[in-house]
Amino acid sequence: MTSPNPLPRTPITALALAAALALSACSKGGDAGASAQASTAALAASGASASATPQAKPEPVRPVRTIRVAAGSLDDALILPGDVRPRHEQRHAFRVGGKVAQRLVEVGQTVKAGQVLAVLDSADVLPAIAAQRAQVDAARTDEALQQAELKRVRELKDNGFLSGAALERQDALTQAAQARHAASRSQLAQVNNGLAFQTLRADRASVVVGIDAEVGSVVAAGQSVVRVAQVGEKEIVIAVPERSVAALKAAKTIVAMADAVPGKVIEATLRELAPSADAASRTYAARLSLRNPDPALQWGMSATVRVSLSDKPSIVVPTSALYTRDATPRVWVVDPATSTVQPVPVTLGASRDDGVVIAQGLKGGEVVVTAGANLLQPGQKVKSSDAATVSQSGVGKP
Repeated sequence: MTSPNPLPRTPITALALAAALALSACSKGGDAGASAQASTAALAASGASASATPQAKPEPVRPVRTIRVAAGSLDDALILPGDVRPRHEQRHAFRVGGKVAQRLVEVGQTVKAGQVLAVLDSADVLPAIAAQRAQVDAARTDEALQQAELKRVRELKDNGFLSGAALERQDALTQAAQARHAASRSQLAQVNNGLAFQTLRADRASVVVGIDAEVGSVVAAGQSVVRVAQVGEKEIVIAVPERSVAALKAAKTIVAMADAVPGKVIEATLRELAPSADAASRTYAARLSLRNPDPALQWGMSATVRVSLSDKPSIVVPTSALYTRDATPRVWVVDPATSTVQPVPVTLGASRDDGVVIAQGLKGGEVVVTAGANLLQPGQKVKSSDAATVSQSGVGKP
């Protein structure tokens, strides 16, 4: 008798029959056959899994250049050119205008107090003096006339021929004449002063350092004619950039050196700093007093000023060692044990010719990547030569 509706043989049914046969064989054939079949099935399963999921390629070992940083004394300094000037310098000028008739001194000449430096042409002043003297004579004559008239009016008043008002009127006229006479004398003294002012004299003992007007030049009142300097203290004048003004004020040590006096280091101090910048150069003029100037140091000589800003321990790395991510500067630090790199955030300080100062983030002794920083990933292995040490004088080569 045939069974109705036989079940179709599907892959699932075949798998179930295979499992049943395997169990039967295990029960009859022992543990050896089961182990072999289980191993075969495991190998097949692992092969299928390996073919389904591809393996990830490891990151390649990246060649880099490194340095070993070290905290050292960073002697940061500001170097500025300057020139030697006298402590006190004066410009002599006439109080009145006119034409220079004589110049009696030369550059480099030593002058005494009261010595004549230059003289103006008095051709324009002498006629004015003569005219003013005539005015004085006229005022004196008028005053004498009014005095005589006042005497007659007073006598007539005493005899009863004139009233008191006439006497008062004549007295006022006499006082006005006296005032005009006094005014004319004062004007004559002023004109005579103008004649005296046409002779330029030195106020004190000094040395002539410049001539600003030659014979024949027409100068105005107050225009510089001769420049002199007092013998004695010397200074150095420098032009300070805008960004270095605060550093100069806070400087600990200032020294100066002159090419004309080789090997001589001169201590200096800031004496004067201009409150405003020069309109053309946008620099601030500063004057430095010298503590132990050499006698061979002369006015006008060029000098080099070195301003020490700080000597605190600092770490300097090349700018190529920095990379920025999320607006935060970082450096790659190499772990010597595993030869892997990790990013370390840092705080930057001042820029220098040999790199940039690391204010925070490094303690010294770390191995920092200086080339290839932008191609690295955290934990990546690197290969580098022996790291050089960053000394206080700059960055060493790997």
